[in-house]
Formats: sequence, structure tokens, C-alpha cells
Amino acid sequence: MKKIYFIGICFLLAFTPLSEKRIKVNANNLSSISYDMSHPFHDWTGKSNKLNSAIICLPNKDSISQVAVSVNISSFDSENSNRDSHVIEVTEALKFPNVSFISSEIHYNTKNTLNIKGKLTFHGISKIISFTASKNSKDNLANITGEFNLKMTDFGITPPTLMGVSTQDEFKIKFNMFF
Repeated sequence: MKKIYFIGICFLLAFTPLSEKRIKVNANNLSSISYDMSHPFHDWTGKSNKLNSAIICLPNKDSISQVAVSVNISSFDSENSNRDSHVIEVTEALKFPNVSFISSEIHYNTKNTLNIKGKLTFHGISKIISFTASKNSKDNLANITGEFNLKMTDFGITPPTLMGVSTQDEFKIKFNMFF
């Protein structure tokens, strides 16, 4: 009987896939997201450190399988409160307060370079986007950085104007996340 029991356990172990335990890790308060916009008269950056983000990864943070990020539009600071108020107005942030991203695929090009694909929701419109990110680790802290471009009109937003002249439609999103 013991021999049959042992053979049964060996059989189960032989055909049971070994899965590595994954954990959820939240971004710390050093993390930030920024946008760069351009107008013929000047360029500016708005930055937020008030975001919610998490990754699903192995305990050593070497292999990330999923990422999720959400940031409130009103948390961005461009060091000009009138401009920040105008961004809230133009993006209808009272109706659509958050910009969010949830990955659907993460592929490693190299140990420190990731191709990330997922759904970005902005101004109530969701689009599939892809971008490249860099990952560095030090002292059990993973730092993921990258950038990608968006067009306001792709999300139903009319570019804001200053003195009758519109900003550029395309703007850059940069992220610097610590997990």
C-alpha cells in the first residue's frame, strides 16, 4: 500500500506544472509620471507623484508579468496653477478624473529591457498601446523607466490654445517607477 501511495505521489509530481510564486508589489512614493507639452511660445512639463501602481512579479522582482497604473489628472503640477486648471478643464477631469494603464503583455528583450503592451484609458476612451521600458534593480528595489507619445485628438480632446494658437496635438508621457 505504501508503495502504491508513493508511486501515486511521484506520478502527480511528475505531471504537475511547477509554478513560481508571484507577488504583488506597490510602487513607492519616489515614483512619478510626467507629461511634456509644447506650444509655439513655450514648452512645459507637468508631474505627479500621487499615483497608484502595482506589479505582479517573482519575489526577487526579476520577472514582471503584469503592471497597472492609475493617476488622477488633477494631481499633475506644471508649476503654473492657471495652466493646471486649464488642463483639468480641457481633459474634462471632473468627468474623467483618472488616466489608467493595465498591461496585457510583457516581453523581455534583454534582462533590463521590456516591451509592454496594454490598455490605456484617458478621457473615457481606451486604446491599446505599446512601448519599451528599462528595468534596473538595486538593493531589492526595481526601477522601471520609459516614455511614449500620445495624441490628444486620439482620445477626443481638442488641444488647448493660448492666444488663439493651439498646443501640439502630440505630447510625451514619461514614467519613473520604483517597486
